[in-house]
Amino acid sequence: MINVYQYEGKNLEDLKEKAFTELNASEKEIYMRDSEEVGGFLKAKKIKLEVITKDEVVKFAKDTIVEIAKQMGISVNIEAKKREKFIQMNLFSENSSILIGKGGKTMDALQTIINSAIYNNTGFRINVMIDVEDYKEKNNKYLEYNVKKIAREVRTTGVEAKLEPMNSYERRIVHNAINEIKGVLTVSEGEEPNRYIVIKKEE
Repeated sequence: MINVYQYEGKNLEDLKEKAFTELNASEKEIYMRDSEEVGGFLKAKKIKLEVITKDEVVKFAKDTIVEIAKQMGISVNIEAKKREKFIQMNLFSENSSILIGKGGKTMDALQTIINSAIYNNTGFRINVMIDVEDYKEKNNKYLEYNVKKIAREVRTTGVEAKLEPMNSYERRIVHNAINEIKGVLTVSEGEEPNRYIVIKKEE
């Protein structure tokens, strides 16, 4: 369970300071969202601040992953890092191949389950990135290396290259990698889940 701490008042900055003090946390250690309730006749506006802590999100995510893995007959250790805009979790297990799944599908499904569970529990959309023994990081580096190699060939030959369908996360990696190479550009084409990237020589 993740606690959603609620504060109400007339001044947002005062509410934030109250939250920081009561939770003994800095702004970097929490997620916040605020809403304004417009007052009626002769009534002042009221501001509502909702807060959850990153520590509680991490604990909830860890506990949920451990429970899911347990139901799969797998024991798992988890390393968590709280980044500015997301939480990164790296899973370690003697059965890492099962946690990864074919092409990383089990791992991606687990990530979707965790993010949905956090939203259903709190109403906050938190991005928890799940990796298993740096599988994604290694794949990302391999993907970057390959697409840069293809991009240089396109620049030399002028013949465009159509890549295999990828998810939005992988396409973003490709776009960012190709942006570093002058003389070529990328275009996304097709419809989900078969959307793909075409690398073209820049006119």
